[in-house]
Amino acid sequence: MKRLLFALVATLALAFAAPAIAADYTLTGTATPQGTDVKLVSDFSDASTANDFGGISFTVPAGTTFASLSTLSAVFNVTDDGCGGGSPRFQIALASGKTVMVHFGPSPSFTGCALNTWLNTGNLIGNNDAGRYEITPGSPSLTYAQALALIGSEQVTGISIVADGGWFFADKEQTVLVRSVTINNKTYTFGPQGGQGGQGGLSPGQFCKSLRASMGTAAFNELWGTNANSRNGMGKCVSTVAHARNAGKTEQQILAAVAACKANGLKGGALGACVAANDGLAATPTEAQEAKAAPDKSQGKDNKGKGKAKGKK
Repeated sequence: MKRLLFALVATLALAFAAPAIAADYTLTGTATPQGTDVKLVSDFSDASTANDFGGISFTVPAGTTFASLSTLSAVFNVTDDGCGGGSPRFQIALASGKTVMVHFGPSPSFTGCALNTWLNTGNLIGNNDAGRYEITPGSPSLTYAQALALIGSEQVTGISIVADGGWFFADKEQTVLVRSVTINNKTYTFGPQGGQGGQGGLSPGQFCKSLRASMGTAAFNELWGTNANSRNGMGKCVSTVAHARNAGKTEQQILAAVAACKANGLKGGALGACVAANDGLAATPTEAQEAKAAPDKSQGKDNKGKGKAKGKK
């Protein structure tokens, strides 16, 4: 009952929250930007209720049903105490007034998340771990298939990530960082460029400087550089981003690839190679593509000991 009460409080707060950071998502409660992440704190160690939960709420297209959700995943890091008390989780608000809670963490208890480690939930749509899904009111401890049978045709009015499990732990605190969220075909990231497909007012040059700071110079040059020492990376990044915006595109796919590759613990040239292989941009070719287009240049870079990461070949 205690966990259900906090879930309903969080749902109401998310429903009436004012926009923050970008139109694509809303931060509520204790949620605050922290570099490329959003920090969610649940603190029950004091008498205040203002810091009991943090949440990120995402809009969904009109007509979305529970059955039409094909992807639901997040990259997250629990830095204080762990998963527990039903938190962190996705909350899916339905037009009927019901709420679907989809728990993070390992089954069957959904506790014991590794601390200070970037974790990927994987796609929770279709996940049939017992108890992963709960429908409130009335249907706790369901698999995805069971939830689908009950509410598949119901309209989804919003989706959020909530951390409110501080009460579950001895010190009454829980802290969760969220780096990226994927809902169907959209991936949301939370750096200064902000939002799904948004640039948050940054110029192409500012965006590229922010990206370089986030990735590190070696990874950034590996991703963008095309000359013998890859040091033309900044110019190539700025030019590509400017042209992409003029074509009505965004740099979101780059940010999503960076978040996913970082979640795998990659750094330096290996990080740049991973992003190039996964960002879907011809402007950031993989090593194999570079070698095919200009084998002499690639060989020259290898001879100088400044070539692309070997893992990409």
